[in-house]
Amino acid sequence: MVPAGPICANVSSFDIDRRGLERAHGVDAMEISGQEAETVRQGQSEARQPLYLAVYDSLRDEIQVGKWKVGASLPSEADLSDRFRVSRITTRHALRLLEADGYIRKAQSRRPVVMAAAPARREGWFMESMADIVEMVGDARLDIRSWRQERSAPDARDFGLPLATRLHCLRGILSRNGRPYARSIIYFPPQIGARLSRGAFDDAVVFRVLQRLLGIHIEDVQLTVWSELASEEDARDLRCEVGSALLATQLQYRDENASLIEIAYSRALASEAKLSTRLVTSARVP
Repeated sequence: MVPAGPICANVSSFDIDRRGLERAHGVDAMEISGQEAETVRQGQSEARQPLYLAVYDSLRDEIQVGKWKVGASLPSEADLSDRFRVSRITTRHALRLLEADGYIRKAQSRRPVVMAAAPARREGWFMESMADIVEMVGDARLDIRSWRQERSAPDARDFGLPLATRLHCLRGILSRNGRPYARSIIYFPPQIGARLSRGAFDDAVVFRVLQRLLGIHIEDVQLTVWSELASEEDARDLRCEVGSALLATQLQYRDENASLIEIAYSRALASEAKLSTRLVTSARVP
């Protein structure tokens, strides 16, 4: 179902330090042990992945290969925390994700029980990490329509710039199997756009261009979703009727200094686009 109004969600922080874990996942830095903090620092240059996702990946893989059979109980939170050398809250977070994916079932005061060796079926594109954004674009092709400076007062305001500032703007069409499925409009502030050229955009996942060419690490992504009707330009580029329902998204990318470095819009046919996400709380809500 297409949302009737804007829906905003934080995707992830993607930096494995105390500040990133606190802001993105509601984890108090005081709850992370010194051992775990050291593990975080050592892993920054390689995985750039929150610890709870590393624990989740390991346990998921073990379930999938049959180390933990359906009906078997996993070790306790305390034992898992000792094994992975992480805090209890990190282990608990990983177990909640396993439960949300249908792998296990948790009960009060009992060890988690394995319920399935494969994840529950997901509807649409599931977004909770940068990897999910990459998967959503997948093997798509980006056909560039223009690379120029444009005025966009709302985006200039979000960048913290005067409203009349000319922003570098990339406009393109995303296609898969020769069929266009989304329009892409991406704005960059002058200090970023001036370091790029049209020929730099050789990847449909544009934030990877910033990482590769400019060494920018994306730490935080905010997603907003809303519905619109197709304009004449949408109809021409997406081969649809004027007035067709569209699913529109805005992704705001911030670097490790919390600076906004890219604002990306997409407009796709609502009949072919569906987004899902998950909210994981740090405490139970009645």
